Amino acid sequence: MKGIDNGFRDYLVSSLGDCAYELTMVGFHEKLKKLKEEDKQRAHSFFKELAPEHWVNSYFRGMRYGEMTSNVVESFNNWIKKARNLPITRLVDTIRTQLMRQLLAWHDQANKWKETICPTFETLLLDTFNDNSSWQVSKASEDVFEVHSIPSVIVGIGRRTCSCFQWQINGFSCDHAIIAIQKSRYNLNDCMEHYFHVETYRVAYSVTIFSISSMEKPPFRSHRLYHISTNYEKTTRQVEEE
Repeated sequence: MKGIDNGFRDYLVSSLGDCAYELTMVGFHEKLKKLKEEDKQRAHSFFKELAPEHWVNSYFRGMRYGEMTSNVVESFNNWIKKARNLPITRLVDTIRTQLMRQLLAWHDQANKWKETICPTFETLLLDTFNDNSSWQVSKASEDVFEVHSIPSVIVGIGRRTCSCFQWQINGFSCDHAIIAIQKSRYNLNDCMEHYFHVETYRVAYSVTIFSISSMEKPPFRSHRLYHISTNYEKTTRQVEEE
């Protein structure tokens, strides 16, 4: 990206994101072709050995559950910022205490939920249906529906598929599927992957991180560690000199 105007650079990065999030292979190759034409040789070199199954939604085999980045790592690093400069034993114990409190808080929170689907996704389901309730739906069989959106798509409720591919990749019902399910004999909650169920959330945070008593721990001696480190450095220098 060196030597590229900031505005054009931001546009290229945004276009790369569009390619990554594209759900269909046809759509991906159309957007990638356009990106390569705009950035010429630089883009061709960049994509030469970059396998699409490692970064493109439409080529990914499995479910991403809507996640495309590892930003949670940065969130964790920020969460333990105060502990990172502590001596190693105190650092580990501080992080353990933070995790112990956090897991218990999430566990207690989940026990208050009465819904089948986690509240965030329950709200998303309702909003999606309200926004797209004007779409017309045609029934082909007990399981298969055509949703007349732009473009129109085919929803297979029994197999949890939609020709837009969003349901297969994210695991969470797409807009088309939600509308089709509402017009079918199926229960919307039963069509959700268990990943989004309150029951699954509770199981994830059911593990207990136990507290550790410090009654029989030896007292921490920072000056002792300093002398050990100093003696180690002296010994190392002597070996190097010999």
